[in-house]
Amino acid sequence: MMKERISKWVERYDENGYLHGSLLVAKSGKVIVSKGFGMANWEHMVPNKPTTKFRIGSLTKAFTSLAIFQLHEKGFLNIDDCIAKYLNDYPRGENITIYHCLTNTSGIPNYTSFPDFWSTTMRLPMTLEQLIDSFKNHKLEFEPGSEFDYSNSGYAVLTAIIEKVSGVSYAKYIKDYICIPLGMVNTGCDDGVQVIANLASGYSYWKNPIHAAYADLSFPLGAYGLYSTTEDLFLWDQALKSLSLLNEENTKKLFKAYRDSYACGWMVSEVCERKCVHHYGDISGYFSDFLRFVDEDITIIYLSNMNVTPVTHLTREIAKIIFGEDVQLPPTAKPIEITNQENLIGKFLTKEGTDQIEITLEQNEMYITVPKMYGVLYKFKLVPIYHNALKTTFLTEMVYEQVEMNYSTSGKVEQLFYKDCHNNQFAAWRHYE
Repeated sequence: MMKERISKWVERYDENGYLHGSLLVAKSGKVIVSKGFGMANWEHMVPNKPTTKFRIGSLTKAFTSLAIFQLHEKGFLNIDDCIAKYLNDYPRGENITIYHCLTNTSGIPNYTSFPDFWSTTMRLPMTLEQLIDSFKNHKLEFEPGSEFDYSNSGYAVLTAIIEKVSGVSYAKYIKDYICIPLGMVNTGCDDGVQVIANLASGYSYWKNPIHAAYADLSFPLGAYGLYSTTEDLFLWDQALKSLSLLNEENTKKLFKAYRDSYACGWMVSEVCERKCVHHYGDISGYFSDFLRFVDEDITIIYLSNMNVTPVTHLTREIAKIIFGEDVQLPPTAKPIEITNQENLIGKFLTKEGTDQIEITLEQNEMYITVPKMYGVLYKFKLVPIYHNALKTTFLTEMVYEQVEMNYSTSGKVEQLFYKDCHNNQFAAWRHYE
């Protein structure tokens, strides 16, 4: 029954073109769904498969955390050591511990939040040493251990410690001590130079798939530099349950939430009113999510190479199906003809005036332009699916969103209702400039 409900959900989303990437769902160690959707490469029309590799962004942090705990268990370091023991010239390094970095409580400013990062720095090559030099002299955001603030910088520090203690590169450590022992032959560190077979290209969207902003991969490393497949990550998931990678005491410590539900490279919080160990990743066209309901022995992994695909919402929709909750399927995106497009175009502002939605008509097709994650604008084609004298309803292409435009008695549209891909609903009013 559960498998049938998931299959029905997958079929409807897929037929509307809303799924992009690779999805794996497992229960009690058995795979229920393992399937690819959309294109791994739009230029050559190569489809995504369960064996397709994706850059996994911050899912990498879980691997970095495990590497640190392995070195701790073997006595090469102690997670309560100060980072000054390994990075001699790090300012206030005697006050910051490895555990602070693992749990994002170090107070070290997050370099990806620096003003020039997205516009400039992320496109420039850097050594790990240069990266750490770029943030180490900044003032701490707070006293180490006192607060939580997500920081890729802390994981850059952990990467340097792994390399110093182990005597090998981060990429080699992850390969030799985690991937090879687990048979994860399709997982590794992406330096952006080596050609990786079966690696999906990362995309964004503006009317059609477009290339995502370029990100240099010389420095993400232990913060967000790995690639993998859903099948490999399932091997990783099963190994984490088996205690084959760490003893029981260290495994418990690894998954123990410290502040703001963050453990070591994993979030631990409630999803569908059940304890869930999870994390998501986001890097230049790729968006991923990994949910582990350990008590129920359920795993949901979604890796996407289309950054507008709302993977964190979709994985939770699947979780709801698994736990017997009602989930509303999108209507079938079968377009109808409408003849009043000119009356619908224009700019609309939300009540707060913070977001602007623009409806345009181009070559007899209607489009919506809306801001999404990080305030970036995206443009989607509108598909009319319902029309009467009172309103017209549209679905968007590529991602499941809905626009309802209501008519006044004079036939004009002064207001629209917009439901985004996370089921958030907004009203917006026509803006006259």
